[in-house]
Amino acid sequence: MTEAIRALATPALYPAVLALLDGAPQGRILDVPAGHGAFAQALLAKGYDDIHCLDINAQAFSLSDPRVQFRQHDVIEPLPYPDGHFDHVFSIEGLEHFENPWTFVRDLCRVLKPGGRLIITTPNTFSVDARLKYLLSGYFPRFRPLMQTPDRVMSQDVDDAHISPVYFWQLNYFLLTSGVTIERVTADARLYKPQWAKRMVDNLVAGMIRNNMRKRRFPDPGITSDDVLFGDCLIIAGRKQA
Repeated sequence: MTEAIRALATPALYPAVLALLDGAPQGRILDVPAGHGAFAQALLAKGYDDIHCLDINAQAFSLSDPRVQFRQHDVIEPLPYPDGHFDHVFSIEGLEHFENPWTFVRDLCRVLKPGGRLIITTPNTFSVDARLKYLLSGYFPRFRPLMQTPDRVMSQDVDDAHISPVYFWQLNYFLLTSGVTIERVTADARLYKPQWAKRMVDNLVAGMIRNNMRKRRFPDPGITSDDVLFGDCLIIAGRKQA
């Protein structure tokens, strides 16, 4: 039996992402950044067998399987593949680590085939908790060290350094300009505060957000759902125009 590889993501994230892949046909898959190879291993368990992994840290990648190809690569450089090369492209908890997230997003779209699917995850800056933390203290969840101890963030490995909180509408813009339309927005797990008073405040704020969006007739591709307003990691699934 193959030993499970330690995932860098939260326990609920991979199952939530893989649920969006249910029913998708076989095809060539890109996983970047690949970390230790845990997500690629989960893809293998789902029956996918043409998986290409990229990561800057070759020493950390520990998956050995003939169905998986690994290449060391720094995403500050263009992805080493031709246009329209992959049927499915995944970037699981990557954007928040990069100095050039939008250049990276455009390159993910470039290597995706027309009609192919792109799935990106990143810490959720659209949740009620994230909005309140930013309003009151000026930071987003999972980005607190960037405010309090930036010197330590600078000395950490890229795996541990969150430096680029992602604003959903900006991500939507760069996807659209690259030919990818968002089909679904969800999250891996809902996080509800244990204290009843804080839960009540969060529910009140969620109601205010929904009412304001409806009143102003703002677009809502799923960002006022419970999944997003109370979710931990944001999951964005899109498809490239055929």
